Amino acid sequence: MMRFIFLCFVPFSGVYVQAQVRITGRVIDSAHRSAIPYASLSLQKLPDSVTVRGIQADSAGRFELPDINPGNYVLKITALSYRAHQRPLRVEAQATTLPLGYLTLLRDDQALEAVVVSGERRGIQVRDDKTILQVAGNTFFRASANVLDILAKAPGLAVNADGSLLMQGRNVPVIFVDGKPTAMSAEEQVAYLNGLTPDQVESVELIANPSARYDAQYKAIIDIRLRKQGQGWKGSVTSSLRQSKYPYADNSFQVNLGANKFTYGLRAGYMVGNDPYTYQALQHLANTRYMATLTNNKTAQNNLNLQGSVDYQFKKNQTFGLTYKSWQANRERLSLNSLHFSDATRTQLLDATVSRSLANQTQKNQVINLSYDGSWGKHTLNVFGSFGKIRNRQEEDIQNRNSLQDVLMSYWKTTLKNDITLRSAQVDYTRSIPNGSLEMGGRFAYITTNNDLRYDTLNTEKKFVPDAGRTNRFLYNEYISAGYFGYSRKVKRFSIKLSLRAEHTYTRADAVTLQEVRTRNYITWLPGVNFSYTLRAHEVIGLSFTRRMTRPTFDQLNPFRFYFSPLNYWVGNPYLLPSVTSVISLTYSYKDFQVALNAGREKDRLTRYPEYDPVTNDLLYLGTNLPYHDFASVELSYAIALTKWWRIVQNGGVYYHKEQMPYFGKTYAIPVTDYSLSGSQVFSLPAGITADVSWRHRSRSGNSLYIFKPIGGIDVGLQKTWAKSTLNTKLNFYDVFNTYITRLQFREENIINNRLSHRGYAQRVVLSVGYSFGKAKPRSRQSRTTEEENRVSN
Repeated sequence: MMRFIFLCFVPFSGVYVQAQVRITGRVIDSAHRSAIPYASLSLQKLPDSVTVRGIQADSAGRFELPDINPGNYVLKITALSYRAHQRPLRVEAQATTLPLGYLTLLRDDQALEAVVVSGERRGIQVRDDKTILQVAGNTFFRASANVLDILAKAPGLAVNADGSLLMQGRNVPVIFVDGKPTAMSAEEQVAYLNGLTPDQVESVELIANPSARYDAQYKAIIDIRLRKQGQGWKGSVTSSLRQSKYPYADNSFQVNLGANKFTYGLRAGYMVGNDPYTYQALQHLANTRYMATLTNNKTAQNNLNLQGSVDYQFKKNQTFGLTYKSWQANRERLSLNSLHFSDATRTQLLDATVSRSLANQTQKNQVINLSYDGSWGKHTLNVFGSFGKIRNRQEEDIQNRNSLQDVLMSYWKTTLKNDITLRSAQVDYTRSIPNGSLEMGGRFAYITTNNDLRYDTLNTEKKFVPDAGRTNRFLYNEYISAGYFGYSRKVKRFSIKLSLRAEHTYTRADAVTLQEVRTRNYITWLPGVNFSYTLRAHEVIGLSFTRRMTRPTFDQLNPFRFYFSPLNYWVGNPYLLPSVTSVISLTYSYKDFQVALNAGREKDRLTRYPEYDPVTNDLLYLGTNLPYHDFASVELSYAIALTKWWRIVQNGGVYYHKEQMPYFGKTYAIPVTDYSLSGSQVFSLPAGITADVSWRHRSRSGNSLYIFKPIGGIDVGLQKTWAKSTLNTKLNFYDVFNTYITRLQFREENIINNRLSHRGYAQRVVLSVGYSFGKAKPRSRQSRTTEEENRVSN
């Protein structure tokens, strides 16, 4: 591997001679003194205005122009939403370095309201350790109904029919907003991404291999950068109506006000409607019979989220922030299940069971965040504290009846109480040094959970009595202390980032009902290294190594039974270990073309795998640690503007993985290779209409136990703005041919010949209408939340 890396760099080592003069500087906002990332710089020789060097600034606005000969020049700087800036330069022969210091750009208010297509940035860019989707004013994303549609076009990122995300084929990413984690439940995350329109977003950054600066839990990050805003007020109202098997409405309102030193923000969302889901399975049982399972779920959603924030800038570049966030979910799930047992020929019905389950679920999350963000000179300090309470309640009524004899077989009632309290504090410090920076920080978190699940079963006397076999109480406490140190430096065309994070974890799991207590006390070291080399303008090669840790989520630890059907359920495991993943990545990018190679191993992988009982025909999914999971991938993406009215973006990847899975006394480690393709074609039509045709396909895939059938779909969207761009309408038709259905087949048919499918009804029509009001663009601050909220909310 080292020989390969060496050969990659050798061809370029003799191309450049020692620089005569090196020009350095940093591009910043004139009003807020904040960095302007990825500004374009062009150095032109006078008097003929020939361009001798063109580069882009990095994410902190810093730039470097090496190998400049003496003479007279003009430096031109451009950035989206800013006025172009020109600066004459005189490069002296006796100088070795020409530091320009801070170069300030004025924000262009007209550019904020209307973006000229001919001046737009490339839709997809690779910078250091991240991939950037330039959303604001970009034609590629104009017809997208929301950020979820935008993410579906991102390289290396899969968006499933239910809105769940997967990066590099293996990692569930965490959502950040403006560089800060924003923990959400599954429904809350989908609602947020559905309600966030492209005109509210400046860019989206995809971080596939986070450095040690980030919490160990974050194996992949999606950082949504909102459009910057100043004084005044601005708001928007968005309403979307979705029609699939059932109707669903998603409404959001937000308003922001900047007055003097204060910035106020309010965001509200309300979702109401029904979500359908169908599960089917055909199992050839050990006694040669067949069991056919059919489950239809209808979940009525009635959810409300609120978020309020206040920022106080008491000094220049120093701000206190207060955020309150509330999520209230009310769900009523009706589940109808049937089990049909037939003989080996599947011609004679031997037995039949019909089940009806009605569950009422409520969830209430409340979080308060306090923060301080300050910078002075070369120093930056961020302090953050969070306190949150999560309250989950569920009551369930489950009846199982023999439909052939019309006899009630069993009748259960369950009551679930789950309370979680989160406390955390975090400090981050950064100091600029010549051509680089030093950073360090620390974090402490304390989490307590109280879980109580009670089953009551109808006995022969027609009375409900406690079911000791299923009733359980579980207490869990977790203490996390972490510290990290990072160093970055850029010399000419070469940059390096080194980081090291250490996390100490102490846990206490108390299975009260089972009278078992398990404690763990361990330290995990997480190094990170990132190298990048700029071959020429817009051409970069990078190499990185990261190590991350994944702690089990709290629902994975709870030793409770949660039923899909009378004979299918999953069980938590309080003895799960965290997994540790090591990844090495090699990337190359040139303008609108990117390629990434990744390889690594995950030890003690957390998963749920099936355990089949041939006597009772129970199929349970047990939380467990697998010995290892090896993986590798090659991902490519490119974007092309064929004409002024026709643009294309294409993504593709080949994925390899192998995991060791013990099953029925035998260990399986079957290598699986698959590929995925996705793309989008955007057309600028007459009358200001933008059309988007997107498609995705995943080949046959699987793991050591299951084979996954191919899956894919096609989406179509139309967009048009009215009334001077204050009114925006979009019509989207998802999964046009109704092909997005997950189908699985068990590999070892001699153990259990099991074929099953999951269908979330991805085919749907969505009409979205958004209206923007107010003339200013106030700064909107999103709440900073923590890793623990992600673990308890999903």
